[in-house]
Amino acid sequence: MKKIFFICTFLLMTSVTINNAAKAESVLEPQWAEFCPPLYENAVFKPAKENSKRNMENNYWALRKAKFDKSIAECKALSKSTKDLGVCYARVANLERNKNSQRQKARAEKDMDTRNQIYDGGYWWY
Repeated sequence: MKKIFFICTFLLMTSVTINNAAKAESVLEPQWAEFCPPLYENAVFKPAKENSKRNMENNYWALRKAKFDKSIAECKALSKSTKDLGVCYARVANLERNKNSQRQKARAEKDMDTRNQIYDGGYWWY
């Protein structure tokens, strides 16, 4: 009975070790969809014939996607070990998250400025 217990324990420990080793060696590449709105996942730069808000937004996300793809390609080219690749991917992901938070902050400030201009001094249309 003890032999069976030790064999089962050994097999379980071996399978856990193999799983952990496989997880350590596989590094997940950041995906562009994690950082952009769904509408602009496949954005392509379009020359600005008219500077509509939607065209400007599309071009913003298209340029960011191009920079993101370039950064991912650089990570793949430069990193020979999975550890270095993971560090590089983490750096790219953090950079994109920071860009998103800065963009949200700038938009919130712009919205607040607009509200302040409208409501400054009471009814502005009189």
